[in-house]
This record gives sequence, C-alpha cells and structure tokens, in this order.
Amino acid sequence: MQRSTSSLKRDRANVLLTRIVAALGLDRQALVLNCMGLRAAESPARSKKSPLSIDTRASNNKRLVLTWHPILELSETAVWQTIADEALEYHPAYDALMPRLSCVFCVLAGFDVLVRAVRLCWALDLPLPEQYTDLEARIGHRFKDQYSLADVVAEAHRAEEREGPLTWNRGDALRAQLGDDTAAAYLERMADYEADAYP
Repeated sequence: MQRSTSSLKRDRANVLLTRIVAALGLDRQALVLNCMGLRAAESPARSKKSPLSIDTRASNNKRLVLTWHPILELSETAVWQTIADEALEYHPAYDALMPRLSCVFCVLAGFDVLVRAVRLCWALDLPLPEQYTDLEARIGHRFKDQYSLADVVAEAHRAEEREGPLTWNRGDALRAQLGDDTAAAYLERMADYEADAYP
C-alpha cells in the first residue's frame, strides 16, 4: 500500500512540476529543488534515503529535479524544537494531537490514531466516519483484517462518552512535545509577528 500512495503523491507532484517549469518559459533546463519532510526514523526505507539526490523519474530535458530531505536526520523532538525556535507555522491538525498530517483514515495508522481521526471529524462537523462505515457495510469489506472502521467509530463513541467532545488549542502540539513554557513563548512570538503583519 505504501508504494501505491507514494506513486499517487509523486504523480501529482510531477504534474505540478510540469506546470511550474512551463510557466517559467526558460530556454534551458530548469533546476528544481523538491524539499520533502521525511525523517529517517519514520521507517527502514526512509532511513536509507540520501539527504540530497537527483530524482531521475521526475527529471527530463526540460528540468533537473533534486530531492532534498532537510530534516532527514532530525528526531521528532528536534523538528518541534526548530518550529518553536524559528516561530514556524504548522498545520492545526497537530494541535489536535494527530501524529501525522495524512489521509483522514490512513491504512498505515494505528487504531488509536484512527479513533482520534474519527473524533476530529466529529469536532469539525465532517461526515466522513459515517460515509466510510456506510461504504464498508455496502461493499462487505473491512478497513483492515484486524478491525473495521465500524469498530473504530464504536471506540470513538466510547471515548466521547468518557472524555466529551475532542477539543484543542493553538500550541497544544508544542505543549505535548516541548512543554508549557516553550508553547507559551512560541505563541507570544507568533502573536507579535501577526500583529506586525496585520496592524
């Protein structure tokens, strides 16, 4: 499954690369630097990647594509520390304590992550859990051999009964990764930047 999702992402990226290079209107080969946020610790395959390489699949006579993995050797904590130190924006799904920004119901995700994804859909008033469980019932095929999405949704209901609806605040990802003080300092810097940008 990982290969098919990778190829789908790569194919979409290549369409974008073609558009970008065409828009440049160069009379020579364009040099394209494709930055990817992969980390070696995420999987054995990723640990074998080079920090910088030529993408021979995406390169052609109109473009030379280099793939750069700037955070390849960083730990997850180091990534979050860099975000905090540099006051970088990050996707709000991380504040809902989703471990990855991925497909809503990723086949590579663990059960607990899928439960949280269902609860996040409910908090955002997205009908995806019901649509997926209806589809699962209609086609008679389980999401995974070990459990169905209906099982995931049932556990999400139990979690909601125990804890109430899922809530989160800006900076919760940093609080979870680096502590309250770092999150507070980050939010203060971001507020200053936003005040300067939108006086």
